[in-house]
Amino acid sequence: MSDIEHTDMATPRRRGPDESPGILLWRAANAWQREFRVVVKAQGLTQAQYVLLLGLRHLEDRPVAAPATTTQRALAKYCGVDTTMASQVLRQLEAAGHLRRAPGTDARSRALYLSESGRRAVDEIAPEVGLVDARFFAVLGENAEMFKAALQVLIGLPPRLGSSRRSG
Repeated sequence: MSDIEHTDMATPRRRGPDESPGILLWRAANAWQREFRVVVKAQGLTQAQYVLLLGLRHLEDRPVAAPATTTQRALAKYCGVDTTMASQVLRQLEAAGHLRRAPGTDARSRALYLSESGRRAVDEIAPEVGLVDARFFAVLGENAEMFKAALQVLIGLPPRLGSSRRSG
């Protein structure tokens, strides 16, 4: 992304940090994360731990004809995080008793199972995360759903207006 705006080819104008969509997105994400961190920290979790627990809860609770085990790789992909980082965080969550990792279908995979304490942690934090979202995004008013759909497009998901399928 270039920080130069080409209003006319002879006189390019440099954009400041209050005009760059990428920098604005980064600043907005930082502002939201400050509020989000307070909620998860009060429960003894990090942001990454909560996101992975929430993702595992959603994958385990999905309505499917034949329940499939969730692997570390599948969970990392679903949550949009690096597999190496996910592996490290999942080890921490296992040590804390929030999930169980077991050998998967092949030698390199690990199957994941949410424990009762992991399920309870998600259930206790989710309403507070919902309040953080409601407060933070309230300024968008009727544009909040369009903003969420735009974010889904930016990360390669199909936009789902009115959907709360993956929300906190």
